[in-house]
Amino acid sequence: MDETTPVHLPIELERVIFELAAWLSPKTITTLILVARRVCIWIEPQLYHVVLSTRGTERLQQIMDSKPPEFLRKHIHHLALCGSIPRNDMARILSTCTNVRDLAVWTGDTYPALLAHIRNLIGLQRLSVNLFELFGGDDQFQFPCVDELPFSRLTHLDIFTSGPEDPLSEKLWPIFGMLPCLTHLSFTDFYIPEMVQMALDTCPVLQLLVVVWTDMDEEDISNETSDISDPRFCTIGCPLFQSDWEEGAWGGLDFWRRAEIACKCRGERNGVVA
Repeated sequence: MDETTPVHLPIELERVIFELAAWLSPKTITTLILVARRVCIWIEPQLYHVVLSTRGTERLQQIMDSKPPEFLRKHIHHLALCGSIPRNDMARILSTCTNVRDLAVWTGDTYPALLAHIRNLIGLQRLSVNLFELFGGDDQFQFPCVDELPFSRLTHLDIFTSGPEDPLSEKLWPIFGMLPCLTHLSFTDFYIPEMVQMALDTCPVLQLLVVVWTDMDEEDISNETSDISDPRFCTIGCPLFQSDWEEGAWGGLDFWRRAEIACKCRGERNGVVA
């Protein structure tokens, strides 16, 4: 065969190569889809696999106006809602993107009616939310019935509050014994030792509990300053919280994974077999 003769790969192998390239480097997807029509068909859906709405609903509205609901329902798996989002837009987004497996609600407006929309996400496995406000907050707190909790499949739950001056109410604590699949739990920017111990004692299959500090350097991991001696517990710094979430959504090294590594290393130093 002449060295100038073009080599034609089997179409199946060609597709695998392009899909792998897009997954390993999501930023290249917009360039790769220009290679050929078939390549665009193969990998364009990966543009919507992870959606981080850093400018409120601007990008989401563009996506929802340009793609049919069936496409969004099928391909949006990781969704982070940030900034100011009107409640009617929240309802539209969550009632359309029902195949979301990883949801972050960072809008500053978490309200009980969201529970109904979250309940529609039947495959939801990861959630980052102000859980106390989701249940009504101080003024209208109402603990849902067990059958109404949309968290039966949750494996990862990140809980935060409205601010350091807003401690989480003990009314919420019973939920930790009602999450049958929860293996990873984090409290972001607050630390209540009694609450941590309660979760460690009552979550039936918990493997990791981490307190995340967004004002700490990423390299800062502390296990020695706490009264909690449980090998499943650690604290970790994560100043770029949104970027960290996106990294994890693409399968990268996020704070969950770094905390797992920290606990494992501590266990090995202390002679504890993981």
